[in-house]
Amino acid sequence: MKLSFTAKIRLIIILLFMISLIQGIIIFRLTANFTDTIQLKLDIQNTVYVTLFLQLVLVLILFFYIPIFLNKAFSDIHQILKEISKGIYSIDIDLENYERKLDKEFYAVISSVKKMLDSILKFDLLKKEKIVEHHNRITAILNLTEDGFIILDIKGNIVYINDIVTGIFPSLSEKVNMIDSKFPPEIENNIKKYIVNVLKNKTKRDTHQFFVPTLKKHIFLKVPCVYQFRHTRTCS
Repeated sequence: MKLSFTAKIRLIIILLFMISLIQGIIIFRLTANFTDTIQLKLDIQNTVYVTLFLQLVLVLILFFYIPIFLNKAFSDIHQILKEISKGIYSIDIDLENYERKLDKEFYAVISSVKKMLDSILKFDLLKKEKIVEHHNRITAILNLTEDGFIILDIKGNIVYINDIVTGIFPSLSEKVNMIDSKFPPEIENNIKKYIVNVLKNKTKRDTHQFFVPTLKKHIFLKVPCVYQFRHTRTCS
């Protein structure tokens, strides 16, 4: 039967104790029944030499075995934790292989890490599904309204634009930068100018209106700014 790491350490400690105990018993018996002082001295010396040698061997085993074993056992755990620290959670952990080559104490750690990763991946999948679900709902609602919506980040990148706006202004689309891109005059002189002013001052501006020839009517621009997580600002 394969002994665990803890069992091996306990066995060595028990052997050290047994050697000391046997040494004491031998010396006790020698001193109780001796007839020759010189022979007694030699017997005690031999007994001490032998027991010290055996104890030295066991201590050396402990001294060299423990670091080598721990380094080998923790190398796999360290590699897994290193991958996790990089944000990599889809790690293929072969529990059967680890069960064969690791002691049960260290296998329990690997097994717990595996369960943790499974929980993280499951939670991450559920989170992504919820995000997609909420995104689809919001997109459907915004596309049902008669108003146009554009959402930009603080750098002027369009992160969302609904169908009404793209239908009126085809040159506007997601991932387009409102600051760096060039647009037709009606966008350049009105929408872009208004948005750049808002982004530059990072404050809400009064409602602005301008005439769109293709629609033959005025449209109104209103831009609220909201703080997101970590105080990043988004305007729409």
